[in-house]
Amino acid sequence: MRRRMIVCDLDGTLLDSAGLVSERTRVAVHRLQRDGHVFVVATARPVRDTRHVAVALGGTPVAVCGNGSITFDFVRDEVVDYHPLAEEHVAEALKVLRDRFPGVRLGAECRLELVLEDSFGLPEPLSRSARRVPRLEDGLDRHNVGKLMVQLEGNARHYHENVRHLLTGCEVTISADVFCEVMRAGVTKAAALEAMAGRLGFGTGDVIAFGDMPNDLPMLTWAGTAVAVANAHPAVLATADEVTASNDEDGVARWLERLTGRG
Repeated sequence: MRRRMIVCDLDGTLLDSAGLVSERTRVAVHRLQRDGHVFVVATARPVRDTRHVAVALGGTPVAVCGNGSITFDFVRDEVVDYHPLAEEHVAEALKVLRDRFPGVRLGAECRLELVLEDSFGLPEPLSRSARRVPRLEDGLDRHNVGKLMVQLEGNARHYHENVRHLLTGCEVTISADVFCEVMRAGVTKAAALEAMAGRLGFGTGDVIAFGDMPNDLPMLTWAGTAVAVANAHPAVLATADEVTASNDEDGVARWLERLTGRG
């Protein structure tokens, strides 16, 4: 049997619309691991919002979080890799964003801490642990910013390209509609997963990746096999080698059942 590394996005892909792991998915992942394959979560979520998913899946040991800015080992409870923005890039990005978008609302993931401006709108379950500040510049350790969060009026799908063109020295993407995300140049899910695959002895052709949003595109184009869920963004559907059922129809689990001979 050929051993594979399976990498999977969470929201909109592995999780249903309520953000939950279905029983079918949990069983499929357990069987996959029992058969000797490696299952890796790759998400825009921070570590704190990924931990309970790892528990629900039955012990996913390592996850790529923050769109590749941080890799965390949940078994050892420690950071494996961390790729923060350079201090000067943080300062420059904040200045440019303030100048171009006077009403911008900002936040930052600083290693394991979330810092949000008082005006930054985020659902309470995702922001309850945040440290709130009037202005991000006044409450930020600029040496330790893994990801800047940029929120403007409207849908991030409509404004993230404007931010990307403005911040040419950074990675800018979206994983949700409520803000876009700014990382250090070269930091993507794909880059973090490539480093992990090398440590585990996998080549690109051994990797199967599942995703749904533009922030998954680097991962999907890097992987040997790219699978989109049916509810994916049009750009993801156009890139994928295969399309499975939607996240609410256990699309990932259905595909994994075929891999393990149980579909």
